[in-house]
Amino acid sequence: MTRIRSTFLAAILLALAPGTMAAERAPGASFATLEEGSRASLEDFRGQVVVLNLWAVWCSPCIIEIPHLVRLQPELEAVDATVIGLAVDSGSAQAIRRFWTHRLEIEPVYPLWKTTVAEAGELFGARTYPTTLIIDREGRIREHLLGLQSREDLLEAVDPYL
Repeated sequence: MTRIRSTFLAAILLALAPGTMAAERAPGASFATLEEGSRASLEDFRGQVVVLNLWAVWCSPCIIEIPHLVRLQPELEAVDATVIGLAVDSGSAQAIRRFWTHRLEIEPVYPLWKTTVAEAGELFGARTYPTTLIIDREGRIREHLLGLQSREDLLEAVDPYL
């Protein structure tokens, strides 16, 4: 009986260990971009590593995190990877652009897309913001990072997939 419990406990611990679970495929849904009538999908980035950042204009930690992502983008571009910002319930494309230029005082250096809280939860399991997903070159979600991440944290998370 003790051996059975030990084996069962070991199986549970192994299943919960990072990197042991099969990676799920990123959803094929398309999202509105900030360009009028334009849509984009993660499928468009197949072959690249993607750092998908779910953020919102009303999210204080997101406001702190965005400059880290902006600094990370040129480093990722050099190795055929990219950041994509997925704005959650953040208003119109014009409102999001205005937020970047007036509130953040930064020009976007990576693609910005739009979604809803409901869709972010349904497609990515996002329940808190920021949420950042690392998606490998085959389109599999490899990491779920919850909360504010620094440039260094993000580099460490993405490095195994570059």
